[in-house]
Amino acid sequence: MNTIDRVDYKTKKTLDFEIVDLNLFFSTRPKRMLEKDFRLNFWAILYIAEGSGYHHVDFNSYAYKKGDLIFVQKNQVHRFQVNKDVKGYILHINEPFFYKVEGLSEDLFLEFVDSALGSPVICLETSSSQTHRILLDLLYKEYSKRIERMNVELIASLFQSFIVSIKGDIQVKEKVYSSKEYEHFKVFRDFVEKHYFETRNVEDYAHMMHLSKKNINQVTRKVVGMSAKEFIIKRVILEIKRYLSQGDLMNYEISEILGFYEAANMTKFFKHYEGMSPKAFKETLI
Repeated sequence: MNTIDRVDYKTKKTLDFEIVDLNLFFSTRPKRMLEKDFRLNFWAILYIAEGSGYHHVDFNSYAYKKGDLIFVQKNQVHRFQVNKDVKGYILHINEPFFYKVEGLSEDLFLEFVDSALGSPVICLETSSSQTHRILLDLLYKEYSKRIERMNVELIASLFQSFIVSIKGDIQVKEKVYSSKEYEHFKVFRDFVEKHYFETRNVEDYAHMMHLSKKNINQVTRKVVGMSAKEFIIKRVILEIKRYLSQGDLMNYEISEILGFYEAANMTKFFKHYEGMSPKAFKETLI
């Protein structure tokens, strides 16, 4: 069975950030490698200025079109479906970028990251007159200079301005993310990330947060459009898929890691929510 390689950030420029013309990206890399699953140790953003196609994130296929932004979060599994007719940019952002360059706000970026929690595809208007498009074109122009002529502070400033501009265009989500509910959601998400292998009980998280189960459900529905239970289940299912895709562990070993009493319980859980057994899922990866 194919295993999923983890990809570290690599670039010829020591900036922990890069922006590449999407058509050039597709044309200069082997198709068989681009269309293979990889787990990223950094963030990736695809900005679609022209064309349409599909991109695959965490074993789901997402359609995109002109005006879409596709966000791949750090630690997610993704693969391309190569389409050389698509025009736009791909950005790679590595975490040290935020503490190597003075003035960059990681919190601002992470709030934007949360815009893709429900779906990695964000709809925008990407015509050349849009502020975020102008900023991105300028960012690409500056980044394309020779290393010795490149202005790192300007690149950082343009990138942050691009994020601010995008956030301003996601008006509905912005109202959610500036709210008290969003602050509660961030706490809930962090608790789930730390404890999903110990408990899938919403009441347990409500106790940790000193909130009612009803309040937590209101928060998750507002921010990500699903109940707290659905959010927890989705996180557990994703981790099962990640372990299965690696092919290194037996089902009973995965079930122990993720807090199931026995492998049969995990199999039943996975089949109930995914409509297929872990074995059937592994066969889709071959």
